[in-house]
Amino acid sequence: MGQCTGISIVAAILIVAASCSLGLAFSIQCHTHQRSNLAPIRASASDDGVVELGCYVIESSDIESDAENNRFSAQTFASSKCWGRRPFLMRGAFDPDMLLDNANSEENDRGQSIFAWPSWEEVVDIAADDDSESRIISHIPGDHASFDLQWGPLTVKDTRVWLSKPSTSNENRRKETLVVNDIDRFYPPLADWMHDTFRFLPNWRMDDGQISLAEHGGGIGPHVDNYDVFLVQMSGTRTWQVGRRTISAQEERDNTIDGLDVRVLSDRNVGVRDEQEMEKWIVYPGDLLYLPPRVPHCGTSLSSDCMTLSVGCRAPSVSDLVSKLAETLSSSIEDSAERRYTDSDLFEKNDASNDIPGELTSDAKECAKHLVIDSLTSLMSDDEWWDEFLGRYVTEQKRLRNNYPISLEDWAGESDCSDDGNLPGEWSDAKSTVQNVLAGNGALYQAEGIAFAHSSIDSEIHNSGTSHRFFANGEMWQSKSQKMTDNGQNSLARLFKIVSNHRRLDRTLLLGLDIDSDPSGDMLTTEEISFLEELISTGILYGVEE
Repeated sequence: MGQCTGISIVAAILIVAASCSLGLAFSIQCHTHQRSNLAPIRASASDDGVVELGCYVIESSDIESDAENNRFSAQTFASSKCWGRRPFLMRGAFDPDMLLDNANSEENDRGQSIFAWPSWEEVVDIAADDDSESRIISHIPGDHASFDLQWGPLTVKDTRVWLSKPSTSNENRRKETLVVNDIDRFYPPLADWMHDTFRFLPNWRMDDGQISLAEHGGGIGPHVDNYDVFLVQMSGTRTWQVGRRTISAQEERDNTIDGLDVRVLSDRNVGVRDEQEMEKWIVYPGDLLYLPPRVPHCGTSLSSDCMTLSVGCRAPSVSDLVSKLAETLSSSIEDSAERRYTDSDLFEKNDASNDIPGELTSDAKECAKHLVIDSLTSLMSDDEWWDEFLGRYVTEQKRLRNNYPISLEDWAGESDCSDDGNLPGEWSDAKSTVQNVLAGNGALYQAEGIAFAHSSIDSEIHNSGTSHRFFANGEMWQSKSQKMTDNGQNSLARLFKIVSNHRRLDRTLLLGLDIDSDPSGDMLTTEEISFLEELISTGILYGVEE
């Protein structure tokens, strides 16, 4: 890695300092996803990097539905070439009657509704949980400076109010929206659905399932997001104003209303107010809207039962990465991180009678600059070091959660699966859980809200020359054995891929068997079993009897 890369790193560090000094107001995001095949794709960039675009729309009659009456698929979305380029609206992408929970729904083997989407009542219940992240955003329609933020969890009074909103009308001037993050963590069927529906996204890129409930007139105001987002209308109706062009970070800062706890763009922001620079769409249950980064948008509820699911994509910024890099270096014992400023040539360039000791000389500045450049270049040129750094970082939890994931010991003590409050014996410890799943009596599931990834990197440590790694919840596991499978794969590397790529892990997947294989077939190695037991003990995986 040359000096130019090092200078870029230094510039990135300066960006962190600059971004911290801006003191931007806290941002609450809402998102959508949809598409169109009625017009050619046009996206032109101006001299300042602003991109002009228009929404690509697909009507419900344009695409045949699958067995579950859903029309959205990775292939359909990919063929639109909208990813990262322009908004995409798809009418009737999903069938809400088959997906949205109701009071009479049945339960699956995990004690959860068989419906993929939670009901209004279940979202309100989650918002009242002490471990949830929820907030109420209110405003007076037409007054963008009136936005106010109230953090959750919901009080008993708030809960009663929100449970009644779909069947009552709000005569107050202020209109409210309830935004709840991490719904997929509290409602596993939604995590299943998100994993299957957006499987084309890398695991580490998918953020949480955020659901907003809004009364008629509710919304969170015009804003812009720094990442791709899919917005799915679950119930009710909403109007979306979507800018025809992206806006720069500077334009966003110039048009953000000061003094609010919610980041809202002012009326004068072009792309949201100007009819010629925005598109307006009314979305109905099952519609999906996709927005690429930096597209201004504003959603307003048109009904008293408006529910919108937002699936955003993690997109670390330069400042995010450099901040984490600085945090990592501050506790590192690497020689590159421990190097200090020296001036061994002090008396070669200045005589002992120096009478300007207050001067910060050009030599001192160059020496300090190259100390940073050389040290960072040394570290980042080490592919193994960078692989571990990035793998740990992108799988870290991005929100503060208390005691999550829940360890098997804590889960067993809190569970009501048996009369004494403990799990049945075959699921109460990691060893028994693995044995039970390998016997075909259940399955393992990835803990909801945890990112999983695997990687392979050329290594000087292993005789094979390749190091296989598994990342989850900011932790790393690495293959230490050279034991190979029958097809020549590293056995632990094979398991790393399976666990990171599949949300549900049954005997067939874990053993790499065909569906019709004999239950008494090949077993996992001791090392593979120990790996699974550790993940189960820490709560990164959990067992379910099915």
